[in-house]
Amino acid sequence: MIVRMKEILLFTSAKSVDDTVQSLGELGVLDVKEINKPNSYNINRIKTEIEDTETAILKLEPFISKRSKASKEVTYNVRDPKQMVERFLKTKTIENECYRRLEVLNQQLDWYHTWGEKTVIQDFKKLAEKSIYLRLYVVDKKIVPQLQKEHYISTFAEKDGKVPIAFFTRDESVTLQFKEVLLPNASFESVTEQISRKERQLESIAVFLEDQAQNIAVLEDYKAVLMDRLAVEETTLGMGDIEGKCNYLKGYIPKTEVASFKEAAKAYNWGYSISDPEKPEDVPVYIKNPKWISIINPVMKFIDIVPGYKEVDVSIYFLIAFALFFAMLVGDAGYGLIFLLLVLIFRKKLPTQARVLVMVLSISTIIWGVLSGTYFGSSEIAELPFLKMLIVDNIASFGVDNVSFMMHLSFLIGAIHLTIAHSVRAVQFINSIRALSQLGWIALVWGLFFVTEQLVLGIDMPEWGLWLFVAGGLLVALFSVESKNFFKSILISIANLPLSLISGFSDIVSYVRLFAVGMATAAVAASFNNMILSSGIENMGMLEILFAAIALLLGHGLNIALALMAVMVHGIRLNMLEFASHLGVDFSGEAYKPFKLITSDNNYNTKNTEILKTI
Repeated sequence: MIVRMKEILLFTSAKSVDDTVQSLGELGVLDVKEINKPNSYNINRIKTEIEDTETAILKLEPFISKRSKASKEVTYNVRDPKQMVERFLKTKTIENECYRRLEVLNQQLDWYHTWGEKTVIQDFKKLAEKSIYLRLYVVDKKIVPQLQKEHYISTFAEKDGKVPIAFFTRDESVTLQFKEVLLPNASFESVTEQISRKERQLESIAVFLEDQAQNIAVLEDYKAVLMDRLAVEETTLGMGDIEGKCNYLKGYIPKTEVASFKEAAKAYNWGYSISDPEKPEDVPVYIKNPKWISIINPVMKFIDIVPGYKEVDVSIYFLIAFALFFAMLVGDAGYGLIFLLLVLIFRKKLPTQARVLVMVLSISTIIWGVLSGTYFGSSEIAELPFLKMLIVDNIASFGVDNVSFMMHLSFLIGAIHLTIAHSVRAVQFINSIRALSQLGWIALVWGLFFVTEQLVLGIDMPEWGLWLFVAGGLLVALFSVESKNFFKSILISIANLPLSLISGFSDIVSYVRLFAVGMATAAVAASFNNMILSSGIENMGMLEILFAAIALLLGHGLNIALALMAVMVHGIRLNMLEFASHLGVDFSGEAYKPFKLITSDNNYNTKNTEILKTI
């Protein structure tokens, strides 16, 4: 649910601004909105230091799991993380320069491999002094015979249809109409020595980074301190000022945290004003749900959308529908079992919410797969006596012509899903006549459901179905828009109704993708099985069985990837577009982000972190 918020104006004396900001950060409940745009040298400097620290962390991360090979290397003192960052950035610069230089040197080495490792560059100058000019080219082998007739050339070993040629002439101005190959500026021995030196330098850098990977936790703590300093600086400079004597800031706080804020205000002698927000569009959204609903949070964060402050929290509806859609779109008990095993194996590496969510989705997929008799797209597995008993024929993937029922089921799910949306919206408007328009929309949704069934499946609409459009249309026309001019509101509603009906029809039809994609997933899996095991495994040798197993692994891996992509495209779409549009949710909100300090000055007072107080 979306927690109600309060708007706060906080006042403090100019002398106690720093203490006030520090105390607010430790309290960690106020989402501060800037009054003045903060901009200073300190802010830009801290941002740069944060970026540098993140770069250093990224540089060290690949070496975390590697064992140190540099026992004699100097380990940096953890009291100086800033100097550590500077050293890592310098290391990155040196490494980039090494790679750039190696690229040039390898090009010169390739020159020697083409024209001869014993070639002496000085010989070209000696020949020129005797008026013998030697130019090098790489040309298409087809034109070499013609060149040999017209000029004095020497050819080298052909490579990829190209022939290196050396062109000799007494006239310095004479050249061939091809791109001339330039001479390297060092001898073969010098080039190879430089390459070896650069490679040793890169190796020493890698050894250094492996040794320093143990300090990555220090850098992460250092980054947290910098983030705090940045937040403090931005909050301080973003405050309003009254004649240099008083500073103030504006923010939003959950209604449940008002009491703790008042206690802090009393303790720190803050002046404040608490009121209901005047502009809902400016209020940050704080969603707080029970743990079993909060497991959908990873998906909501992934798609990065937040409902508006005056809109409806869709978490519970999204969770239930998403679990069903996931099960139908993947639709294979074998795939669901793989997901479940993977989450159990890697359970310690997954956040709690993500782990529970994947388990729920896996179990729902297994249940649907068992009921539809789908196990890695194999009808033979589904025919096993015990598993066959569990199949529901109307939704079975193999051996039954149930296309009409599955389309009917998809349309039915769509109608129910949209009905829930309008029911929730009716409750939202319970004290307004607009609630009646939502009841009208429920009638229209079911009228459109019957129309869809008649047009797509040939199922006749019940005789009373027309009255759903009559009653629903009247309720929508009369009560959709609240206006002082009753007739104007009716005209607006009637004008919008035809397009809304067309949109509602297409929304219900959209749910057929649940059946279509789920059927495609099963069909692709079965096709892989038939192609790879067309003649069975009875006559296969061990090597053939091994190759078949690898092919099946790759084929089903691809199918799983496609199914998961379908979930992201279709499963989320049905919730975020069709359902949300009928619910009236535009996801125009901004997430509640309280000003909260990650660390505290109390954490800096140890010998190992003394340097952090001096940044």
